[in-house]
Amino acid sequence: MVFEFNSNIHKIYLSVFLTILSLSVLGYWSNTNNNLIFTYAQGNASNGTSDYSNISSAESVHTTELLKLPANIDTFVMLIVNEAHESWKDEQHKLITDKNAYFIPTNLVIYEGTKLIFLDADAPWDTPHPHDLELVNVNNRENSGASSFSTGTLDYTNTSEPFTLPVGNYSITDKDYEIKGGTINVLENNQGNSNISGNNKLIVGGFYTPTNQVKDTKDNDGNSHPGSLAYYRQAFNENGIEILSEYNFTYSKCDYCPEGYWPDNKSGNHTLIMFSSERPLEQTLEILKTFVKENVYI
Repeated sequence: MVFEFNSNIHKIYLSVFLTILSLSVLGYWSNTNNNLIFTYAQGNASNGTSDYSNISSAESVHTTELLKLPANIDTFVMLIVNEAHESWKDEQHKLITDKNAYFIPTNLVIYEGTKLIFLDADAPWDTPHPHDLELVNVNNRENSGASSFSTGTLDYTNTSEPFTLPVGNYSITDKDYEIKGGTINVLENNQGNSNISGNNKLIVGGFYTPTNQVKDTKDNDGNSHPGSLAYYRQAFNENGIEILSEYNFTYSKCDYCPEGYWPDNKSGNHTLIMFSSERPLEQTLEILKTFVKENVYI
């Protein structure tokens, strides 16, 4: 009788344990994609293999308009800044900044083998502003002026295909808009990107945001955009993208604009964010496209 009683208790305990285990598994798989992304990112961030010490600070990128990347960077995402369609000659006051006004950065130095991607963040309200960029190797005398690469037409939140460039100095021009041109200098890579292996493929880029929450977060269609520095600090972290550095600056060169800045930029107070990601490239780009849409610039 005692043995039978103990056996029944063991059966009850086993049944309870299996029920709890089943509920735990179901609870885990019912998490949202964002929660799963965060779990993935935490696991990768803790591997301790990444070294970002050779990546320039956001302050340096802003003040010098130059970013030189180490050879172990797999991909650089160059942001086409909001209001990149405005004329440098006639409408500088409409730009977010007079430093890296069209691309982050204006001048990029990379090693051969590093992939490049352009991400269009030029908001389309009232009038769309697609960009078609051309890169020309200015050292190639035989084909002087010939395009080495063209992004094709990029609409808002679109990205170019990943591409690499041979060693050389390249100018960046826009087929449709008058801009202050950018440059890309590709150096010979004797290191062979030896630090890139497995999942450790470093992606780096820059991003602009209003420093503080602006008074009017709506675009011309009435949609609200929550983007601000505090918002993006949380969003970058929750999506497994690391903020490497930040730099706050003010650009308010408009004598006749309300509060001294162009209305479409919402505020003269901005922050440049330099970020890195070890997530797969496709996933990183999808996250960045969402960040662009959430930005309050219109």
